[in-house]
Amino acid sequence: MVPKIRQEDNDNDDNAKVSSKHTGEYYYLTEDARNKLKTYSYRGGDNSLLYQYILSPLAAWLVNTIVPRSMAPNTVTSIGLVWMITAYVAYWWYAPSLEFTTTDADDDESFVPPRWIFLWNGISILVYQTLDNMDGKQARRTGSSSPLGLLFDHGCDAINSIFGSVNVLIGMNLSPSENMLQTWLLVFGPFAMFYFATWEQYFTGELVLPIVNGPTEGLVGTALLSFVSYSFGPEYWQQTTIFESMSSWIAAINATAMVEDAKLRNCDLLVIAISIGISQEIIFKSIAVTRTYKGSAAGLVPMVVLALCYLIIGHIDPNVWLDIPRTSLHLSMVLFVEMSTELMLAHVTAQSFFPWRWQLAPLIGITVWVAVFGNDEGLKHAIVVYTWTMGAYLLMKCRGIIREICDTLEIWCFDILTPHTIK
Repeated sequence: MVPKIRQEDNDNDDNAKVSSKHTGEYYYLTEDARNKLKTYSYRGGDNSLLYQYILSPLAAWLVNTIVPRSMAPNTVTSIGLVWMITAYVAYWWYAPSLEFTTTDADDDESFVPPRWIFLWNGISILVYQTLDNMDGKQARRTGSSSPLGLLFDHGCDAINSIFGSVNVLIGMNLSPSENMLQTWLLVFGPFAMFYFATWEQYFTGELVLPIVNGPTEGLVGTALLSFVSYSFGPEYWQQTTIFESMSSWIAAINATAMVEDAKLRNCDLLVIAISIGISQEIIFKSIAVTRTYKGSAAGLVPMVVLALCYLIIGHIDPNVWLDIPRTSLHLSMVLFVEMSTELMLAHVTAQSFFPWRWQLAPLIGITVWVAVFGNDEGLKHAIVVYTWTMGAYLLMKCRGIIREICDTLEIWCFDILTPHTIK
């Protein structure tokens, strides 16, 4: 799958790979990829009014006022991710199974976590967003902009996708065991939107965010959700107050009979709104790109396979995922981060992206096994091993790619002062 505008750039890929093997210095980047990396120039923008008039000026002021010139942009990005990790760990501590429905043995009351974790999560999201806006401005301020910064930022955003989704689930007390479809939509909806944006950027060469988008309004909305949970408790999202307040409008259009037996919870309405927003963006991007670039649809295969495998297994036997909920989510994150960063790497190096990811083969095998033989104890152990193996592989791969990019561009990942020397 190669867009026409890049076909000429990849005519000598095979020769470049052979040359790379002889040097013994590079494994992930071919000679052609290294040459293209040196000439890469980012093109993009954010059309959000919230970003242009509030978030961007705020980030610029903070960079010029607080951030020292000696701080590497990737360090700014990492600090933001650490904030989100602290919120994720707090949620994990109080809801290891992703829900608050643990019943006390002495009474029938469900456990409710301290509300401060919702406040902390909302703050962490806004801090992450602000630092994510600051890293690019720090790069331009210090003259250290590079494809590595774009790839590093992209990888952190991919990791944060699962943190945000899981924290939304917990913030609304949306039990995966009782709301499997909603859980799937909240996890794989953001994954899909993120991946489709990267896929579009790969073919068009630029990333232009619409007037309402996930990185801006989406994150602010997620933070507001956490603040609502802090103020009114997570049980607010299980109520039907929003639906009931809409009853007069529903009656006005004579649609009462359609919904009189289906009182939607506040969380249901939110999931529907999120799904509609994500769906329309995905559909528009798909139509625009596939009409212009022949064969581009093949690049969507990894994301489609990942989402469908999780959906199929959850439909056949939800306990496959529910028995080890955190591990199941971490597996989806690792697989998603691998495919999305590989697509971004192909973009910045102007190389072909190969959609047939061997990393998904075990997941396909697990799906077939569940469909034919069902669930068993051995399958749970296999998923755990699969997750840890892929996690170790991803860490090794990221480390290798970062080293090779640093050597190619003669820079350091977290240091913009020390001259680079290849060891």
